[in-house]
Amino acid sequence: MAQNSNFKSPERLDSLQGGAAEQSSGTVPGGKSRDTSLSGVDFERRSFLGKTVGGIGAVVAAGALYPVVKYIIPPAEKEVKEKDEVVVGKASEVPPDSGKIFQFNKDKVIVVNNGGKLSAVSAVCTHLGCLVQWKADEDIIYCACHGARYEDNGRIISGPQPLPLAPYNVRVDGDDLVISKA
Repeated sequence: MAQNSNFKSPERLDSLQGGAAEQSSGTVPGGKSRDTSLSGVDFERRSFLGKTVGGIGAVVAAGALYPVVKYIIPPAEKEVKEKDEVVVGKASEVPPDSGKIFQFNKDKVIVVNNGGKLSAVSAVCTHLGCLVQWKADEDIIYCACHGARYEDNGRIISGPQPLPLAPYNVRVDGDDLVISKA
């Protein structure tokens, strides 16, 4: 089967070269040249979209970083006025021959009822800051961390502690147990 048309006919080559020459001369399929086609593009819209995407990215980044920053930076401490005298509980909470730790302002205080005689001292051992406890069988305040022993008034009996326990005043007002600074 032979083809009737000549692919390399001069008419066909002229039409192909003419079309190729037009496109290589810088025109685009709308009949505009390439140099003038970019002048019609609205760069305002492109910059607006870029700023919008950047703004959304900034909001997402801030939303992700906010909890991290709040976790790292400690909250500001509220100034609490320390009171000279505080009702810490009921007198019935400390039966005879027992001791109990109460919160007094920012300090921990152990109140000891030694045979009906109430005494209060700091509940924080002066050696390494462990909490002390009342040992009723020996009538002493004892720190289990390193074996420090104190009298019920906070004086040192034995152990590695450098200082006695800080004393506090304690009294019963009705049924309330009231602690004050010594």
